[in-house]
Amino acid sequence: MTNSDVTSQTIPKHISQLQCGLGWDAQAETELDLDMAVLALDAHDRLVNGKEGFIYAGHPRHVSDAIQLLNDSITGDGDGDDEQLLIRLLVLPDTIKKLIFVVNINCGESQQQDFSQTQNAFWRLLDKSSRQVLLNCSLSNSQWEGITTLFVAELARGTEQWQLSAHLEASPLKNLNQLLHQYS
Repeated sequence: MTNSDVTSQTIPKHISQLQCGLGWDAQAETELDLDMAVLALDAHDRLVNGKEGFIYAGHPRHVSDAIQLLNDSITGDGDGDDEQLLIRLLVLPDTIKKLIFVVNINCGESQQQDFSQTQNAFWRLLDKSSRQVLLNCSLSNSQWEGITTLFVAELARGTEQWQLSAHLEASPLKNLNQLLHQYS
C-alpha cells in the first residue's frame, strides 16, 4: 500500500479509544452496501492469528475485544455514521503492529457497482472521548469506475505512540475475500 499523498500524525498518548465511522447516502436507483474492515497485522504484514486478525461484518470482534464493529448498515439510510467501529488502543495485543482500514462495496463487482456511484460517502477516525476528528476521507470520486475496494488509512505502532497515516488508495482487489488471502 503506497500513496504519494500520504498525511501522517502521531496519536497523542492520552487517547485510549478510537472510533471509526463510515457513512454514505442511500440512493433510490442503486442500493450500495459499503462495508468497513480492519486488518490487524504483525511485524511481517500478515494477519495476526490468521482470520482472527480480519475484522468485518462476518467477524465483527477481535478475540482480544480491542477491535469491535458496532453495526453493519446495508443501505446507508440516515444521517451521520452508518457503520461504526471501536478500537481500544490500550487493549490491543503487542503482536498487532499495524491496523489497515479498508472500505469495500459488498457484492460490488457482481452487481456492477463501484465507488464512482457513491454519494457523500466518507470514512473518519475520531478520538472517542473528545469526539475530535483525527482523519476524515471522502470516498466519493467519479473517477473510481470499476473500483470496489479502497485502502483508507493505516495505524502503525511506534515505540511509544501510534502513527496514523491517511492512505486513500483504490485497490485492484474486488472483495474482502481477496483481501483476506492477500494478507494471510
